[in-house]
Amino acid sequence: MSIKRKLSIGVLFAFAAITFVTFTSMTMDKKETTAYLEITLNIKQENRGSAAGVYVKYKQPFLKQIDGATSKELLIRTEDVQVLHGFESEDKANAYLSTTLFENDVVRELKPFLESAPEVRIYSVFKN
Repeated sequence: MSIKRKLSIGVLFAFAAITFVTFTSMTMDKKETTAYLEITLNIKQENRGSAAGVYVKYKQPFLKQIDGATSKELLIRTEDVQVLHGFESEDKANAYLSTTLFENDVVRELKPFLESAPEVRIYSVFKN
């Protein structure tokens, strides 16, 4: 096989790979956040590192496994900690609260660090 032909095939494969990556990232970015689930947690300062570990442990499973999940952020204030979950819809945000991941994993691991019951709120995103 000539060098010119090998080079052409190599360029073709590179182009195909770039096209695939671009297409994949475009379709992954299509998830639009239209609702947020905010969970406010009252956690003592000395337990926040352990609670943050629970957040880190379950962030990727949340984003990969939960239907309609678009984002997850940990917000830290002096008085409390909030976990802000982005969803494609209010229904999907509400449905997450009944999942095995939330009920059996996240809640179970956070429970020892909670000083009071969490506050749970769901918000719609205003689009104009």
